[in-house]
Amino acid sequence: MFLVTTADQRFWKTDKPILFLGEWCKLFSQRGIWENLSYEILPYHWDDRRKLHQDYLYLNKLYEQTLCDLSKCLNQIHCVNHTLRYWRILIGPWLLFFVQILYDRYRSIVKAVESQKVTDTIIGGYEQGQWLPKDSSEFMRWFTDDAYNHYLYSRIIEHLDKIPFSVLKVKGNSGAYPKHRDYNSGFSFTFKKVLKYFIRFYEKFTCRYFNRIVFVIADFFPRDLLRLQFSLGQFPFLFPVKVTLPNSNIKWDLRNKIICKQPNNEFEQLLNKILREQIPMVYLEGYNRAEQISLNAYPAHPKIILTATAHYGVDAFKFWAAYHVDRGVKLAGVQHGGLYGSALWHSQEEHELKVCDRFYTWGWSSKTHNNTKSLPVARLNTLKQSVSPNKKGRILMVLSAMPRYSYHLYSGCVASSGYNVYLDEQFKFVENLSDRNKELLLVRLYQVDFACDQQKRWSYKFPDVECCTGCQSIDKRFNESRLVICTYNATTFLETFTLNIPTIIFWNPHQWELRPDAQPYYDELRRVGILHDTPESAAKKVNEICEDTISWWQQPEIQTAKNQFCHQFAYTSDDWMKRWSDELKILKV
Repeated sequence: MFLVTTADQRFWKTDKPILFLGEWCKLFSQRGIWENLSYEILPYHWDDRRKLHQDYLYLNKLYEQTLCDLSKCLNQIHCVNHTLRYWRILIGPWLLFFVQILYDRYRSIVKAVESQKVTDTIIGGYEQGQWLPKDSSEFMRWFTDDAYNHYLYSRIIEHLDKIPFSVLKVKGNSGAYPKHRDYNSGFSFTFKKVLKYFIRFYEKFTCRYFNRIVFVIADFFPRDLLRLQFSLGQFPFLFPVKVTLPNSNIKWDLRNKIICKQPNNEFEQLLNKILREQIPMVYLEGYNRAEQISLNAYPAHPKIILTATAHYGVDAFKFWAAYHVDRGVKLAGVQHGGLYGSALWHSQEEHELKVCDRFYTWGWSSKTHNNTKSLPVARLNTLKQSVSPNKKGRILMVLSAMPRYSYHLYSGCVASSGYNVYLDEQFKFVENLSDRNKELLLVRLYQVDFACDQQKRWSYKFPDVECCTGCQSIDKRFNESRLVICTYNATTFLETFTLNIPTIIFWNPHQWELRPDAQPYYDELRRVGILHDTPESAAKKVNEICEDTISWWQQPEIQTAKNQFCHQFAYTSDDWMKRWSDELKILKV
C-alpha cells in the first residue's frame, strides 16, 4: 500500500490502495476525494493511553538530558557560562515541544513499518535549511501545518531507510523570511501615531529605569493591572513590549558543533541529527544580536519579573528574563488557564514550575515543587461584577478544537484521533437532547479551527443547530444563557462556577486523566450531577433541569460542591488586590 503521511495531496498516489498514517490525513473538507479511495488508516500509537503516559515519562527524562547537553554546547559556542536554568528559560519551551513532536512523528512511521503493509511513499526534496525556524514563535506557527509535518516525516523516513520512497522536489522556500517593515520610513504624525510614540517613550524611559516589579503578559485586565501597579508605588507598565529580532544567515559550521550524549536507541540517534537542523536561528546564529536588542527593549533593573504566558513564544522576553534570573532576579509565573493542578500529566505546567522562583496558582499546591502559592484569580474576580445568567436564555455549549498533530503532552485529547472521539461524543450529546432543548442550543465553536472544519462538520451533522464562532466575547454569551455545557477540562467551567452560572460538564475520563489529589473534587461534582462521564448521561440531566436551571443550581449540595471546587481550582476573594500587592512587596525584599 502507498503510505500517505499528511493531508498535502501533492504527495499522494490515488491509483493504488492507500495507507493513511493517521486521521490527520483526512480533512473533512476533502472528503469528496478520500471517501472514494481504497484506503486503510493506521491505528494511532497514542490511542493507548497507558503507553502515552509511559512515553511522557521517558520523554521528560530525555528532554532533561538533551537540555543539559545543549546548554553545554551553547555555552561553548557563544563563549559564555550561563546556568542550566538560563538555558531552560531561553530554549526550554522550544526543546520541550520539539522532542515530543519528533517522537510522535517517529513512532507513527515506526508503526507503519511494523504493519508490513507499506510498499512505497513520496518524501519531499527540500533545500538545506528550508524548514529551519527563525525563532520559537515561527516554529509554533509551523508545527500544526501539513507542509512542515511532511518535512519531518520525510526526514524520518529518509533517516530510517526502512520504507521505499521516491523524492518530489518541493519548490518555494518557507524559510525565506519577508523583510520587516521599517516603521521609521514615511512616518506620518497622525494622532494615534503620536500617542503611540509617547506611550513607547514613557515605557522605555520611565518604566525601564524605575520599575522594579515588571509585569509582562501577566493575565490581568488592564484596569486591574493599572490599580495593582499604583498600589505597589510604581509607574504603570501596561503594554507588552514589541520587539522584532533580526534575521540571520545559517552557519552550518556552528550547527555541527552541537553534539549530544551518545544515543541509547534509534530515536535518540535521530534526535541528535535533527536537532542541528532545527534549533531556531535566534539561539545560535542570531544569539548575540538578539540578546542585546532584548536587553535594550525591556526594563533595565527589575527585581521581580512576572508573567503568565510570555515565557513560551516571546523570545525577546526569554532572553531578557534569563539574563536577569542568572543575576538573582526573581521570576514569578501566573497560572493562565484550567487543567493546571488537576491533569495527571502536563508538560507545560512542569516547565513553568521548574523555571519560576514562585508560581501563583488558582488555589491548588504542588506535591513535588515547593514554589507554588495560591492567590485569588484577579481576572475571575473582575468577571463576577459584570456577568450573570439569564433564566430564560439559551443553552450554550462550549467546544474545543485540537491541532490535528500532537504538539505537547498533557492528559487530554491527542491529535486527530483523539479529537474525532471527542467530537463524536459532542454529537451524541446533541442527539440525546429533547427537541425543545435542541432549539435552545447554541454551539460555540473554538476560536482557532486548526483545519478541523468545525463549522462544516456541525452543519453536515446537524443543519438545524445554530453554531457561532469563538471570536465573539464569551462573557456576552454567558449573559444570554440559562445553562452552559462544558465539554473538556479547561478554563470555561472555572469561569461559569465563579460566575455562579448553572453548568453541566461532561467528558471521557479515559481521555482526561486526573491526578490523585484532584480526584475527590471531581468525584463530588460527579456525585451531585454536575460532571458526567458520558454524553448520554449529560443530555439526560439537561433534559431534566432545563426548564428551571436556577432552582436546580441553587440546591445546597450543588452549591457546596461547586464552592469547594472553586476554593481549590478557581479561588477568588474580594480583597484580591491587597493580597497580590502584599505578596509582591514581600517577594521583592
